[in-house]
Amino acid sequence: MLISDVMRRLNTEREIEFLLTAYIETLQFYGATKRLPPGVATLPLRGADDIEARFNELLGAELCGLARSHCDTQGAIAREATEIFGAAHTRMQTLRLLGPGLVSQPVLELKFA
Repeated sequence: MLISDVMRRLNTEREIEFLLTAYIETLQFYGATKRLPPGVATLPLRGADDIEARFNELLGAELCGLARSHCDTQGAIAREATEIFGAAHTRMQTLRLLGPGLVSQPVLELKFA
């Protein structure tokens, strides 16, 4: 299962931010953040508007050609990040439209310490 698939099944904004933070920390650990537009992979996340802004930044970079090559590492990371941030943004919008009482039973349970 891909992280974007999991993102689409989460039931709260907190779970989305938790998973997206873990993804960004992984990029930082492997030094892949320099392959993304500045500020996209900085922490902390600051809510739905911040995630939307980062997603839009990634989309803009893709449109400008950052992710144009299917065989270079920089393009692959940019495409992956765009997909993951897009899934997070879309899920947050969906949760807001549904409201807290209309979200279905948890498909995936995340335990927070």
